[in-house]
Amino acid sequence: MLRRCFELGDKTGLYQCYGNQALILRGWGRLEEAQALLKEAETICLELRDKEGLQTSYGNQANILQILGQLDDALVLLKKQEAICLEVCNKNGLQACYGNQSLILHVPGRLEEALALHQKEEAICEELGNKDGLAGAYGNQALIMQDLGRFEEALALHKKG
Repeated sequence: MLRRCFELGDKTGLYQCYGNQALILRGWGRLEEAQALLKEAETICLELRDKEGLQTSYGNQANILQILGQLDDALVLLKKQEAICLEVCNKNGLQACYGNQSLILHVPGRLEEALALHQKEEAICEELGNKDGLAGAYGNQALIMQDLGRFEEALALHKKG
């Protein structure tokens, strides 16, 4: 596929190919190689002004940075992803982005910020009818409520999900 994209000059197919390969490499634990391919995809998306592809690349890069423990860098990319999702009205991408930002903020104990993002995620999931996303948002909010010592609210959220 990659070779064919090169032969045809199909840059959209090329960055998609890089993204798919990166996901496989991430699964194998070859994170640096995956990140390099996602950077290539990012470069092509910037060149093509493909905002949907760019926000996907940012989200995938942020995921790898999170795995590597580079939380501040991951958060920067997720903020870029958020801005693009807002600009192009990609609500599904936006709810995922809020959830991912929240998971990062939860680690250093920024619980109120994390909770607010999960609540935004919840609202979008409700609007979209995304039951799986909604269940995840409830579960993650419940964990934060538990960390805050708000056990009754945590239990209520678990029952909702």
